[in-house]
Amino acid sequence: MKKIKPAFLPAILILCLLIGSIGNLTSVLGVPALLVVVLLGAGLYFGAPRLDHLSTRQLRWGIGLGLLAMLIAQVVVLHVMPNTVYHDPYRVLSQADQLAAGHMTWDITYFWRYANNVPLAYLLSLWLRLTQLVGLSTNLSVHLLSILVLDSFIALALHTIWQLSQRASLLVVAFGFFALTPFAYTYYLQVFYSDLPTMLVLLIIMRSLLNWSQKTSRQRWFAGSGLVVAVMLGAMLKPNLVVLLPALLIVGLILARQHLWRQAKLTLPILLIVLGFGLSLPATKVIDVAANYQPRTAFSFPATNWILMGYNQHSNGGYSGKDVGRAIKLPSQAARQRYNLKTIPKRIKTLGVVGVIRLWIVKLGIVLNVQGIQRWYNGGFRAAPSWYSNHAGFYQGLTVIGYVAATLLMWGALMLKLLRWRPDLTDPHQILALLAVTTALGYLAFHTLLWEVEPRYGQAILPLLWVALAAIPRQARQSRPRWANQASLLNSATALLVAFGAAGVLGAQMPQKQVIAAQRSQLSVQYHAKPKTVTPGTVLAEVVDVNAPANYFSVQIHAGSQVQVTLTTLATGQHYRLTMAGSVARLHHQLAAGKYRITVQNLTTRGQQVDVTHTYHYQLAAHPLTVNGQSQPTTSLIYTCMQR
Repeated sequence: MKKIKPAFLPAILILCLLIGSIGNLTSVLGVPALLVVVLLGAGLYFGAPRLDHLSTRQLRWGIGLGLLAMLIAQVVVLHVMPNTVYHDPYRVLSQADQLAAGHMTWDITYFWRYANNVPLAYLLSLWLRLTQLVGLSTNLSVHLLSILVLDSFIALALHTIWQLSQRASLLVVAFGFFALTPFAYTYYLQVFYSDLPTMLVLLIIMRSLLNWSQKTSRQRWFAGSGLVVAVMLGAMLKPNLVVLLPALLIVGLILARQHLWRQAKLTLPILLIVLGFGLSLPATKVIDVAANYQPRTAFSFPATNWILMGYNQHSNGGYSGKDVGRAIKLPSQAARQRYNLKTIPKRIKTLGVVGVIRLWIVKLGIVLNVQGIQRWYNGGFRAAPSWYSNHAGFYQGLTVIGYVAATLLMWGALMLKLLRWRPDLTDPHQILALLAVTTALGYLAFHTLLWEVEPRYGQAILPLLWVALAAIPRQARQSRPRWANQASLLNSATALLVAFGAAGVLGAQMPQKQVIAAQRSQLSVQYHAKPKTVTPGTVLAEVVDVNAPANYFSVQIHAGSQVQVTLTTLATGQHYRLTMAGSVARLHHQLAAGKYRITVQNLTTRGQQVDVTHTYHYQLAAHPLTVNGQSQPTTSLIYTCMQR
């Protein structure tokens, strides 16, 4: 029997995906997710021949109607369950809203600290200005942009997978991954940020290189132009796209070693990619000038700050508030750089060889963890529907099981292909597959060996993995028994029962805090956001829809502020007095579903500070903030209503 021995780069990716798979199975929902993977995998194995016999017409109609249903569901989700966007995406959105309103100022220190988000804020502001010309609100504009980018990515991914594989079964599975899992309805739909555009850019780059040696001069001109623009935009939005360059170098060396460089004809596209990276630098400068942005080194962080956090064993190589706090206290970028260059070697020495390797494994497990896709930058729904809040454990459990199972199923199929793959680099598709594998390894190595990690970072390799899965040739099909079709349906049905049953039983038992209603978008005190000064006698009020029972309510005020905060049930007029705890006014009391009014009063004889979020055209909450009875639709208090 011939021994299976994977090629070197595919073997490394297999190891990485195995570590990521284990990391995704560590929660209480891991076992049912794994069971769903096994059942669905067996069902697809038995059912693939039947799917492959679908005609092109059947595929077009089926996928087309499925995408239409997906679009309708996305619109329903955005309408019924808008979430409160917070942290980095909100700061970008707020700045874009401000720029679009013609206020070309940068009022918080966030963008001086994280200048990489300046291009995103400015480009988003251009979109907002464009949509304002046709009368769209900022909220609708952002939702429309999310749908356009997300659904363009999905449609382009499906088209690419079909071009590379010509397999109906793989196309149907890919459709299921994108349209029948939380991928299309949670983070990427509800929060607009740089992650999804980066994935789209990577997919466009791979498509531009697809069959390059076989393109006509006209096709190369169009593909090359798109390649330069995609790389330029991608480098501005996410500088870690630079991992594409060493990946191209490695693939080029492999081709040269096999005397296939001239046949592959990759010299021109590589030069165009380098040109795209080169143009990103002056393009960023042009955006800085157009946006009236001027860097301030007193606030900026050097790149070593992220390396420092990447070797913080207490945060497992992730974001460290202590490291950031320490950096803020240092007087300049140069001082931070000196501190980091001294501290990084000390941390590595303290970890030792075993500790460093252990940290790398932990970081790899984190960066490939997809369990929290619904929570990424989601501060909770603004006013979750009662049907959701009353069964939140079930829905959240189903979200975790669904996306983890879909991800592991795709990884498993890819690992099986990688295990047997011997790259034939005379085939343009396999050259693209090798580049996709190498680039994916570059992303994983960047965050594992060098940078800090977050679970959503690993999603950047998603289009690369799908390209590799579609481009690697399949093995000769083995015959299936006559009962394969029945087994396929039985396994798939059982997988659904397991998913729904485990979500209902285990999801409801998971200890978790459920946000019932919230408005948590803010620019944050740590970035020197200015609070609102409330003059004596001023009354701030805001109505909140609480659609399910809750037992905790908090309103962020401001440290040291002396105001009276009350919560009133509009149906009965019952008042609850909130007590101050640091910068937050809190209430621990059972609250029935209904409408409530938050009231903040300054009963003192001097001005008091209150943290209020203000935008120009973006509506933060369903109800406006009123100041002495005057309505301010784009201003809101910062509050959270929960069932704890």
